[in-house]
Amino acid sequence: MDVESELKKIYTNRLLQSQQEISSFEEALVNLIGLEDKSVITGLCMGFDDDTEQYEIMFGLVHGIEHLYKDNIEEGLHLIALAIPRVIDRAREWIEVLHYRILNHEQVRRIYGSVLSKLDVTTKEIIINSLRDIKSEDPNMFSDSVDEVLKSI
Repeated sequence: MDVESELKKIYTNRLLQSQQEISSFEEALVNLIGLEDKSVITGLCMGFDDDTEQYEIMFGLVHGIEHLYKDNIEEGLHLIALAIPRVIDRAREWIEVLHYRILNHEQVRRIYGSVLSKLDVTTKEIIINSLRDIKSEDPNMFSDSVDEVLKSI
């Protein structure tokens, strides 16, 4: 299997506007997750797009990414963080979803702060702004967890 070709299918079909796009996207996702290779995480993140109406399929992408980094959380979070500046303009909502899931998991949240502290200034700033937006949108739910991540940067 050609990994780049499968990642291109994810990206090309990310709007999931037809049954053909949905089938191609899902098939490529299954193939890539089946590799059990976390190095595809950044490429998978390119498949997020807020303009899709197929939320359940996009959640499959979220779950697939989480599956790939479960055995090496730090590296997986680093690969997600690297993708964020490249997708934030078209997938802000899905980046928030990824962040919600990170913030709601204590072990992952603690590692995320450490990962963010090692990023370049621009990437770090984009992610910090995203986390601050989450905190301001729902301070009761996310204030403490966002503050915990930000303090460890």
